[in-house]
Amino acid sequence: MRRIIHTFILAFQFIILPAVFTACKDDGGNISPLQEVTPAFSWEENSFLLETDNGWGITRFSNRIALSNFSQKRQYHLSWNGGSGAGEKTSGVLRIAEAGKKLQTILLDKLLIEDIDGMYYNIHFQKDEKTGTLLLSLKSATKLFSVLLA
Repeated sequence: MRRIIHTFILAFQFIILPAVFTACKDDGGNISPLQEVTPAFSWEENSFLLETDNGWGITRFSNRIALSNFSQKRQYHLSWNGGSGAGEKTSGVLRIAEAGKKLQTILLDKLLIEDIDGMYYNIHFQKDEKTGTLLLSLKSATKLFSVLLA
């Protein structure tokens, strides 16, 4: 029995641990299709998860996305020219609407859409030093559109 345990410990140290450390190493922020990711939005100090039970809803069109939370009375509206395909987009605008506040219209310096293996859209946007990201699951978006079209 001790021999089996000793063999298991050796195998763990020399085979399994290096594999785990390799899989967990920092890869520069790139998402591989094998990683488990959670769709989310972030802009400045505001960030939240999508596809969770937190009140945020997504409305998606080919050149704009609205993220709305009715209980918080807040909406982020991201729009651009150039469709929803991967690549750098022009005329990016982020509008932030909040109850009791003036509508913020932010003309973005840069907006880039990455298509990650047909599974996710990773949208990076920037204004001066401020950066934001929006990670969307294409599976859930496709599922949503098929339900709406049925």
